[in-house]
Amino acid sequence: MYILVSFGVSVVSIPLIIALCKKYEWYDSINVRKVHSGSIPRLGSLGFVPVFIVLSPLYLKWLDDEILYSYLPLVGAGFLVFIVGIIDDFHELSARVKLAGQCVAAVVPVIFGFHITRVGPLVLGMAGPVITFIWFIGIINAFNLIDGVDALCGSLSLSILLVFGIVLYVGGSEYAALPFILGGGVLGFLVYNKPKAKIFMGDGGSQFLGFIIAALPLFKSSLSPAAEYNLFSMTLALTSIPMLDTFAAMWRRKREKRSFFSPDKMHLHHKLIRMGYTTKSILGFLLIIQTGVCGLSLLAVLWLEGLRGFVILCGAFAAMVIFFTIIHYTSHALDRAKHDAS
Repeated sequence: MYILVSFGVSVVSIPLIIALCKKYEWYDSINVRKVHSGSIPRLGSLGFVPVFIVLSPLYLKWLDDEILYSYLPLVGAGFLVFIVGIIDDFHELSARVKLAGQCVAAVVPVIFGFHITRVGPLVLGMAGPVITFIWFIGIINAFNLIDGVDALCGSLSLSILLVFGIVLYVGGSEYAALPFILGGGVLGFLVYNKPKAKIFMGDGGSQFLGFIIAALPLFKSSLSPAAEYNLFSMTLALTSIPMLDTFAAMWRRKREKRSFFSPDKMHLHHKLIRMGYTTKSILGFLLIIQTGVCGLSLLAVLWLEGLRGFVILCGAFAAMVIFFTIIHYTSHALDRAKHDAS
């Protein structure tokens, strides 16, 4: 029922949000990083984030008060990320202010015991809290940066939420319904965000999705130790598209001695556009790849488990690194050929 309510509220509210944005001219800003033109409403996150923030505690309250109390700091931190993102959608906050808000939100799960404990055979020990903090900051920004093509951030997020929902359900986790509840809202948003998009989710939505996805491998479940062994490694594979795109942006801007927060048109979707892909074909191409990674992730965590599963996940991540390398050099060669021809 909670999933249907989330989907229903999102589907019904988005047209109202579109009308409101058009009335007050709350349109997405256009800069060097954006690929769209025209006036597109930008507050699609209002259709799925608030309903999740309300429904998820109600669902856990129905299960058990103790479970609810352990979850409240997490949803509170996510709400902070959402609010900072919404303010940024209106006023374009400075990079330092946005990062400060993200840091406050990222430290909350760490304080309340949500820690990454291992990456496959590597036990993190005392480094776990520090790595968890960095993980939250990185994934929040990764999903923000990948939100550059119609439905891409929403579709990638939905696929990850579904996989985690299945894994947590099989593991008997009390939190298993949460990815499906959020997924229902995201699916309702995608009805209006598919190419050609009638509305964008904005920074509030992309950063909130990044925060919740970063938290998913930290939820408790009753998975076997062999399956828990690969839970975080699975997340690394599932988030490889936005994560590697962010790593590439960091390296590119460091090499060019520019601020990490300076926009450019060298992200994965920009390179695919220069290679001749349309918005729809980029979305379809990357979703096919993401579907393969999702399948391998489920295989590695639920059936192969342990070291065998870890090897599969490492292979999937390595394949994504190779994919990014091929796209980079192909795009670079095309740019050079066009420059030489001119």
